[in-house]
Amino acid sequence: MESREHAAVGFTIDEARKEIDALDVQMLDIVRRRKAISHQIQQQRTSDGGTRTVLSREKTIIDRYVAELGPEGATLALNILSLCRGRLPKPATEAGGGPVGNS
Repeated sequence: MESREHAAVGFTIDEARKEIDALDVQMLDIVRRRKAISHQIQQQRTSDGGTRTVLSREKTIIDRYVAELGPEGATLALNILSLCRGRLPKPATEAGGGPVGNS
């Protein structure tokens, strides 16, 4: 019965799923591009002596997602921001190196 209801509105579940899959591919591409640009900004900011992140900028982004998507938008924004920050470089002691300096 469900497929008849969907047929009446002009699409099938399979067609809708194909569209969702195509949208997912586009979103993944957008997130990859966003991540690359974010890394460029972080590198420039740290090479200029600044911090990797600017909390006021992140708040603006979170607020935008909440305004468009409701409270759940905050979770999505935080996940995207976290993904785009990347991993912090490991200290030399964690990366397998020893302490730096003369003993």
